[in-house]
Parts: sequence; structure tokens; C-alpha cells
Amino acid sequence: MANEIHANYTAGNTLYAVVRNGEGNVWYIAGQNFEEWGTDNRTADDYDISLTDKSGSRYVGDFDNNIPAGRYSIQVFLQGGANPADSDALVASDEILWSGTGKVTADKLLANKAVQNKTTGQIKYYDDDEETVLLTHIPTDAEATITRMPS
Repeated sequence: MANEIHANYTAGNTLYAVVRNGEGNVWYIAGQNFEEWGTDNRTADDYDISLTDKSGSRYVGDFDNNIPAGRYSIQVFLQGGANPADSDALVASDEILWSGTGKVTADKLLANKAVQNKTTGQIKYYDDDEETVLLTHIPTDAEATITRMPS
């Protein structure tokens, strides 16, 4: 996949993004893991994901395919100097539901293939390729409970 990260900001600037998990830890690209910001004296320059200025106040970047499935926060910073720095200003933020291979969106779930196993009730929602599972939904019989588990 590509260009899963989007940010609106005045064209002609240098922006970068960082990804944070539910605990607030940041994705360390070289180590392929989440860690507390500043572990081993790392800075924004170690966590940044470059964003491309597409003109018209739109920036895009790629979400790391090595990040496991889950819900993540995206923070977008305005780079003030030659390299990303901890003092750079936060200019945008977003949230992404990641399947492990792509961004999960409502239109993908509604427009693409879904298959239900009649024995277990499990419903699998597929990506455009009709092979990659974006989400697995397992309904339960409890009065007001539906359990959803990203696959």
C-alpha cells in the first residue's frame, strides 16, 4: 500500500509524521518496534516518516507495513530546520485503523467482499484483491454485545 497518511497544510513546507500506539509509544522505524520517545537518546529524526508535498495544501506519506494490525495515532510535524527535531511544531493529527496490510475504511468494508462462515458466524471482510482479510467480525449471542477483532 502507499499514501495512507494524509495531512492538510500550506504547500511549500517540509512535514513529517510519527506513529503512536494506544500506550502513546512511538514507532521506531529502524528497530521495527514501539518504544518510549527518546529511548537510547533517540529524537524525532529517528521516528520520522517523510511526507510528500502534493501541492494544494495536501501532504501524503506511507504507513510502515511492518506495524502490526491495530488502531494508531498519526502526528504530523512542521520541520523547522535541516532535520526533524523534538522542538518541531505539531500541525495535524489523525487516527488510522491498520489491518497489517492496509488502512481499513468504511467504504472498503462496505464495497468489497465479505464472507460469513455459517458454522461459526465469523465474517471476514476482504480488501480489493479479494484475498487480504481487512477485518474479522465474530458476532456473539449476548443481548447487546458484538465483538470485533482486527485480523
